[in-house]
Amino acid sequence: MSKLLSYLAAVLFLVTAVVTLPQSAFAAFAERPVGFVVMDHTSQVDGAMYKNLQSMVKMSYHFPDYKIIDGGLPQQVVTDALRDDVRIDKKAMSALAEKSKVDVLVVVRIYSMDERIVNGWAGSWEDNDSYVLVEAIADFYVYKKDGNKFLKKRLRERDIKDMGNYEKPEETIKWALSDIVNDMEGRPRIGS
Repeated sequence: MSKLLSYLAAVLFLVTAVVTLPQSAFAAFAERPVGFVVMDHTSQVDGAMYKNLQSMVKMSYHFPDYKIIDGGLPQQVVTDALRDDVRIDKKAMSALAEKSKVDVLVVVRIYSMDERIVNGWAGSWEDNDSYVLVEAIADFYVYKKDGNKFLKKRLRERDIKDMGNYEKPEETIKWALSDIVNDMEGRPRIGS
Protein backbone atom coordinates (compact mmCIF):
# COMPACT_ATOMS: atom_id res chain seq x y z
CA MET A 1 0.00 0.00 0.00
CA SER A 2 2.85 2.38 0.77
CA LYS A 3 4.30 1.70 -2.69
CA LEU A 4 0.99 2.64 -4.26
CA LEU A 5 0.83 5.86 -2.26
CA SER A 6 4.39 6.78 -3.15
CA TYR A 7 3.63 6.03 -6.80
CA LEU A 8 0.53 8.26 -6.72
CA ALA A 9 2.49 11.00 -4.97
CA ALA A 10 5.16 10.85 -7.69
CA VAL A 11 2.52 11.04 -10.45
CA LEU A 12 0.82 13.95 -8.69
CA PHE A 13 4.18 15.73 -8.35
CA LEU A 14 4.92 15.27 -12.08
CA VAL A 15 1.48 16.47 -13.13
CA THR A 16 1.73 19.61 -11.00
CA ALA A 17 5.26 20.25 -12.25
CA VAL A 18 4.15 19.99 -15.88
CA VAL A 19 1.10 22.18 -15.33
CA THR A 20 2.99 24.89 -13.44
CA LEU A 21 6.00 25.07 -15.78
CA PRO A 22 5.93 27.66 -18.55
CA GLN A 23 4.39 26.26 -21.73
CA SER A 24 6.77 27.96 -24.14
CA ALA A 25 10.50 27.71 -24.34
CA PHE A 26 12.73 30.31 -25.89
CA ALA A 27 16.13 29.54 -27.30
CA ALA A 28 18.33 32.32 -28.54
CA PHE A 29 19.46 31.24 -32.00
CA ALA A 30 21.50 33.56 -34.11
CA GLU A 31 19.19 33.47 -37.12
CA ARG A 32 20.91 35.24 -39.95
CA PRO A 33 18.52 36.43 -42.67
CA VAL A 34 18.89 35.03 -46.19
CA GLY A 35 17.24 37.00 -48.98
CA PHE A 36 15.94 34.71 -51.74
CA VAL A 37 14.83 36.45 -54.92
CA VAL A 38 13.56 34.86 -58.13
CA MET A 39 13.21 37.15 -61.13
CA ASP A 40 11.11 35.34 -63.72
CA HIS A 41 11.35 36.72 -67.26
CA THR A 42 9.35 33.78 -68.67
CA SER A 43 6.12 33.91 -66.64
CA GLN A 44 6.47 30.13 -66.20
CA VAL A 45 7.64 29.95 -62.58
CA ASP A 46 4.70 28.68 -60.57
CA GLY A 47 4.40 27.96 -56.86
CA ALA A 48 5.71 24.40 -57.17
CA MET A 49 8.83 25.46 -59.04
CA TYR A 50 9.43 28.31 -56.60
CA LYS A 51 9.27 25.83 -53.70
CA ASN A 52 11.73 23.53 -55.52
CA LEU A 53 14.18 26.41 -55.95
CA GLN A 54 13.68 27.50 -52.36
CA SER A 55 14.38 23.97 -51.12
CA MET A 56 17.81 24.08 -52.81
CA VAL A 57 18.64 27.26 -50.88
CA LYS A 58 17.29 25.80 -47.61
CA MET A 59 19.63 22.83 -47.90
CA SER A 60 22.63 25.09 -47.36
CA TYR A 61 21.02 27.88 -45.34
CA HIS A 62 18.81 26.09 -42.84
CA PHE A 63 17.36 26.67 -39.39
CA PRO A 64 18.60 27.40 -36.71
CA ASP A 65 21.50 29.32 -38.24
CA TYR A 66 19.62 30.99 -41.08
CA LYS A 67 16.14 32.26 -41.82
CA ILE A 68 14.95 32.44 -45.44
CA ILE A 69 13.15 35.67 -46.32
CA ASP A 70 10.84 35.27 -49.31
CA GLY A 71 9.63 38.38 -51.01
CA GLY A 72 9.39 41.48 -48.88
CA LEU A 73 12.26 43.93 -48.71
CA PRO A 74 14.89 41.82 -50.54
CA GLN A 75 12.50 41.16 -53.45
CA GLN A 76 11.61 44.84 -53.75
CA VAL A 77 15.19 46.11 -53.46
CA VAL A 78 16.64 43.61 -55.94
CA THR A 79 13.91 43.94 -58.57
CA ASP A 80 14.04 47.73 -58.40
CA ALA A 81 17.83 47.72 -58.81
CA LEU A 82 18.02 45.00 -61.46
CA ARG A 83 15.01 45.99 -63.53
CA ASP A 84 17.37 47.33 -66.16
CA ASP A 85 20.20 45.24 -67.52
CA VAL A 86 22.86 46.39 -65.08
CA ARG A 87 26.17 44.69 -64.47
CA ILE A 88 26.03 42.60 -61.33
CA ASP A 89 29.30 42.24 -59.46
CA LYS A 90 30.48 41.84 -55.88
CA LYS A 91 30.13 45.55 -55.11
CA ALA A 92 26.56 45.72 -56.44
CA MET A 93 25.49 42.57 -54.58
CA SER A 94 27.10 43.85 -51.39
CA ALA A 95 25.11 47.08 -51.65
CA LEU A 96 21.89 45.16 -52.38
CA ALA A 97 22.45 42.85 -49.39
CA GLU A 98 23.11 45.83 -47.13
CA LYS A 99 20.01 47.66 -48.37
CA SER A 100 17.93 44.46 -48.01
CA LYS A 101 19.24 43.92 -44.45
CA VAL A 102 20.30 40.31 -45.10
CA ASP A 103 23.49 38.38 -44.41
CA VAL A 104 23.18 36.23 -47.54
CA LEU A 105 21.53 37.25 -50.81
CA VAL A 106 20.60 34.62 -53.43
CA VAL A 107 19.27 35.92 -56.76
CA VAL A 108 17.97 33.76 -59.60
CA ARG A 109 17.15 35.40 -62.95
CA ILE A 110 15.36 33.02 -65.29
CA TYR A 111 15.32 34.08 -68.93
CA SER A 112 14.11 30.95 -70.70
CA MET A 113 12.65 27.54 -69.86
CA ASP A 114 11.48 25.87 -73.01
CA GLU A 115 11.01 22.38 -74.36
CA ARG A 116 9.59 21.70 -77.81
CA ILE A 117 9.17 18.62 -79.90
CA VAL A 118 11.08 18.73 -83.18
CA ASN A 119 11.10 16.19 -85.96
CA GLY A 120 14.15 14.52 -87.48
CA TRP A 121 15.88 16.12 -90.41
CA ALA A 122 13.61 16.39 -93.42
CA GLY A 123 14.85 14.56 -96.47
CA SER A 124 16.55 11.80 -94.54
CA TRP A 125 14.54 8.62 -94.87
CA GLU A 126 16.49 7.03 -92.00
CA ASP A 127 15.74 9.67 -89.35
CA ASN A 128 12.03 10.25 -89.00
CA ASP A 129 12.03 10.29 -85.17
CA SER A 130 10.91 13.07 -82.88
CA TYR A 131 13.28 14.84 -80.50
CA VAL A 132 12.99 17.50 -77.82
CA LEU A 133 14.67 20.88 -78.06
CA VAL A 134 15.45 21.86 -74.46
CA GLU A 135 16.44 25.39 -73.50
CA ALA A 136 17.35 26.56 -70.00
CA ILE A 137 18.84 30.03 -69.63
CA ALA A 138 19.35 31.63 -66.22
CA ASP A 139 21.81 33.66 -64.15
CA PHE A 140 22.59 32.92 -60.50
CA TYR A 141 24.17 35.30 -57.98
CA VAL A 142 25.05 34.56 -54.36
CA TYR A 143 26.58 37.07 -51.95
CA LYS A 144 27.55 36.34 -48.36
CA LYS A 145 28.56 39.13 -45.96
CA ASP A 146 30.63 36.77 -43.83
CA GLY A 147 33.93 36.81 -45.71
CA ASN A 148 32.57 39.18 -48.39
CA LYS A 149 32.12 36.24 -50.78
CA PHE A 150 30.45 36.48 -54.18
CA LEU A 151 29.70 33.81 -56.77
CA LYS A 152 28.05 34.15 -60.14
CA LYS A 153 26.99 31.48 -62.60
CA ARG A 154 25.50 31.72 -66.06
CA LEU A 155 23.48 28.76 -67.28
CA ARG A 156 23.12 28.59 -71.05
CA GLU A 157 21.85 25.21 -72.14
CA ARG A 158 20.21 24.60 -75.50
CA ASP A 159 20.32 21.11 -76.91
CA ILE A 160 18.33 18.55 -78.85
CA LYS A 161 17.70 15.39 -76.82
CA ASP A 162 15.98 12.07 -77.37
CA MET A 163 12.31 12.07 -76.39
CA GLY A 164 12.65 9.83 -73.36
CA ASN A 165 16.12 10.90 -72.32
CA TYR A 166 16.15 14.53 -71.29
CA GLU A 167 16.01 16.65 -68.17
CA LYS A 168 13.28 19.25 -67.97
CA PRO A 169 14.59 22.85 -67.97
CA GLU A 170 13.09 23.44 -64.51
CA GLU A 171 15.21 20.60 -63.13
CA THR A 172 18.33 21.89 -64.88
CA ILE A 173 17.85 25.33 -63.30
CA LYS A 174 17.10 23.83 -59.88
CA TRP A 175 20.29 21.73 -59.83
CA ALA A 176 22.41 24.62 -61.14
CA LEU A 177 21.15 26.71 -58.19
CA SER A 178 22.01 23.85 -55.84
CA ASP A 179 25.54 23.72 -57.26
CA ILE A 180 26.29 27.43 -56.78
CA VAL A 181 24.85 27.54 -53.24
CA ASN A 182 26.85 24.46 -52.24
CA ASP A 183 29.99 25.98 -53.81
CA MET A 184 29.45 29.15 -51.75
CA GLU A 185 29.28 27.13 -48.54
CA GLY A 186 32.16 24.80 -49.46
CA ARG A 187 29.90 21.77 -49.49
CA PRO A 188 30.09 18.94 -51.99
CA ARG A 189 27.74 19.15 -54.92
CA ILE A 190 24.77 16.84 -54.83
CA GLY A 191 25.32 13.90 -57.16
CA SER A 192 29.07 14.41 -57.56
